[in-house]
Amino acid sequence: MLNQSVRPILVRLRSMKRVLFHLVLFTASSLFAAETVWSGPDYEIRVYGWLQSQQGTCGLLANEEGDSLSGLYTNALAALCFLHHGDVERAERIFQCMRLHSAECLQAPGGFYQFWSAANGEPHRDTDRWIGDNAWFLIALNYYKAKTGKTDYDDMREGIARWLISLQDKDGGVWGGYVADGHIEYKSTEGNLDCYAALVEYPKERAKIKRWLIHDMWIPKERRLRMGSTVDESALDDLTWGVAALGPRYHFTLKYAEEAFLQTVHFDQRQHEVTGFSDFLFKNHVWLEGTGQVAAAYQYVGNKEKTAHYLAELERSMIPSQAFEGTYGMPCFTNNPRWSTGASRIFVPSQAWYLFAKWGFNPMDASLYPSAAKLAETQAQAVCGSGNGSSIASGSTLCSAVPAIEGRSR
Repeated sequence: MLNQSVRPILVRLRSMKRVLFHLVLFTASSLFAAETVWSGPDYEIRVYGWLQSQQGTCGLLANEEGDSLSGLYTNALAALCFLHHGDVERAERIFQCMRLHSAECLQAPGGFYQFWSAANGEPHRDTDRWIGDNAWFLIALNYYKAKTGKTDYDDMREGIARWLISLQDKDGGVWGGYVADGHIEYKSTEGNLDCYAALVEYPKERAKIKRWLIHDMWIPKERRLRMGSTVDESALDDLTWGVAALGPRYHFTLKYAEEAFLQTVHFDQRQHEVTGFSDFLFKNHVWLEGTGQVAAAYQYVGNKEKTAHYLAELERSMIPSQAFEGTYGMPCFTNNPRWSTGASRIFVPSQAWYLFAKWGFNPMDASLYPSAAKLAETQAQAVCGSGNGSSIASGSTLCSAVPAIEGRSR
């Protein structure tokens, strides 16, 4: 038994030991925080929290933190995030803002504008009416109906779908849309993949788009999709969305992505190297949005190792928000940005694709939408049947296994 005179001294020593332990722990944590940011599951929470904080009073999210320029594609991705997370009201705020201008946007020449103001919800009427952005907005509206069962925005859904179909050429490809002074005179692979994913309720038109993609855009020797009707090179999103929209059997496009677009660069904001993917060939930067697309595509095809690897690289690219305390995110690029703030301000699409990969969520997957199996069957009959002159014979590209796709002539 301890001497009564010694006991108070031991108690004080134990108390001092606890104080010193917590002081050391606090100091170590502070030093660690200076070198790293939040990791693991906490990232998901803080990235999603940034998206919530980024939504403006009019309902729209600006593309970047600290700016008011807002994109249709940006807000489609944000709406998909909100819906998947159960924040239906936040998605509805985006849709309501767009609905205020739907009558204008769906009259000739048609299409929602590419850019808007997050400050007041007004469109930038001098910007393009691009099929890709409109298709992504339709994907978000489709997902809203699938998640809620509500028909509140069916007028916009039908209006956008009919506009996209009105731009479909006789070869099945969809023209790019409209610029301020006229029609876009090319067909983009990216834009047509978007349309293919969006037109889940229009199987015949969808089948024609797929036929154009495989017959005209597919380069079998390199197992990739070219950028469009005027460019033979690929862009990264042709490869990632080729998998996401057309299905896991196209996973081999990701091998070409790794061979042609993968690089390791110095990330200025974090002062260390990051490995990821550029957006175009011969670009000396990592496109963080696109790297999220790659991670999401690997998640979709079931390659957990690759998914985890690129998610870890994205988490090494997280920076703290300057506007919303306790939240984190990524800019569009690591370095050499295409606009002045592209490597320094947190960027909505980078957040969205990180979350899609983290969640295992592919918004381009037709199985997410009602009656998708029936529509797919109808589509197969439309493409592979012999009932009309535009059908592809059974046993050709769309009706056969992957080796047949690889063996087609260009």
